Amino acid sequence: MKPYKKEFDGRQTAIVTEAYIFPSFEPGCLPAVKYFTRNAAWDTGSENTFISPELAEALELRPIAHTEVVGIGGSHKAAIYEVAIGLPNGHLYHRYKVLCDELIDYEVLFGMDIITETDFLITNKDEKTTFQFRTPSEGGVEL
Repeated sequence: MKPYKKEFDGRQTAIVTEAYIFPSFEPGCLPAVKYFTRNAAWDTGSENTFISPELAEALELRPIAHTEVVGIGGSHKAAIYEVAIGLPNGHLYHRYKVLCDELIDYEVLFGMDIITETDFLITNKDEKTTFQFRTPSEGGVEL
């Protein structure tokens, strides 16, 4: 899979890209329903990938389980959904478990569960932020 690269003017406080989210499906059987967003944040401080309740509703998803989520504001229960995720480089994850929670500024939040499957790089030079990743990981990113 080819690497993905996005450049931003100025130093960024968040890395935000596009993504596709689908109800879970078998490879080769692309569903008619999908959701495209330009508001997917990459968060190294989150262990899990999250989707917003509005996105879950738009895709008519049904929870497969619930779990306890601990965050800055304390702990609470969150629904777990099984979805397919299309990353901006075209890589597609089938049957991926995500949590659902209120995401104040985003529709999707990619956590370390996704990030650690990639080669992930952020650079800042001359007041430009560059974000790059490739998946699956090939390891050994040389600087």
